Amino acid sequence: MTNLKRLRSRLDQMTDLTYALLRGALLLSSIMVLCALALYITSGGLTFTGLEAYKTAQELIALGSVTLLLATIASAIAEEVTMKK
Repeated sequence: MTNLKRLRSRLDQMTDLTYALLRGALLLSSIMVLCALALYITSGGLTFTGLEAYKTAQELIALGSVTLLLATIASAIAEEVTMKK
């Protein structure tokens, strides 16, 4: 319970720019994962006809993770820059 309180207080101390970066990245990553799930379902599994959709879904999953990682790094840098001012 104390970890959640610390997380909540840390989120409250964020600047608007870092909050917007993280929120936007989380939204974009969620959309990518949902699109990948839809592609997995409609591709019919790993068959010859559905191979392109299957590979596209795999790339969407990977790009969602990369998006979150880059947004976390960017928000940390942005917060450091704004704190130094």
